[in-house]
Amino acid sequence: MGKLGLTGKETIVVYESGFGMRAARVGWMLEYTGAHKVFLLEGGFQAWRKSDFPTENRPLEPDAKIFRIRPMSRVLATADEIRSDRSAQILDVRSEGEFTGEEGRECDKRRGRIPRARWLEWTNFIDDGKRFKTRSEMASVLKKRGLNKNRSAVVITYCHRGARAAAAYYALRSLGYGKVRNYVGSWHEWSARKNLPVEK
Repeated sequence: MGKLGLTGKETIVVYESGFGMRAARVGWMLEYTGAHKVFLLEGGFQAWRKSDFPTENRPLEPDAKIFRIRPMSRVLATADEIRSDRSAQILDVRSEGEFTGEEGRECDKRRGRIPRARWLEWTNFIDDGKRFKTRSEMASVLKKRGLNKNRSAVVITYCHRGARAAAAYYALRSLGYGKVRNYVGSWHEWSARKNLPVEK
């Protein structure tokens, strides 16, 4: 990060071609490392170009800086924390098949979901790969899932490796959920740890 000319104290805007999980995962990682102000560019580079904003195609050669890692534990959930904090609301944002255990990936040791998890696929937050849905649309879906907006309640998002969960993390934050955490180890880690319980 230092070679990119970043110290973590500046405003950082992360974008991808369209809008989805990749920029969200990078943004979350930057927040976790201690970057102060991280934002996602809704619509990504495609929306930027459609708006006729300036672009350039020459490589940037910034002066190297020192980026000091300051892990922000408040944005991260671990498997052990999920097991011990019974009050946390757990949100599984994978596909329905992954949630029920009917589908899985070759690298998964087991299929299913984390006990107590509620299901809401991450695509419910995104409008056709372009931007987040409106606040009222997202709030309506979350209300149907019984997700509590109590600012003191912890909401933990997870998917397979933390990318889709990062998109949900930012969506919930934009709605005013006060304590959102991304379980970045997600199902890949949970399914591999045989001492952790699984529901189907």
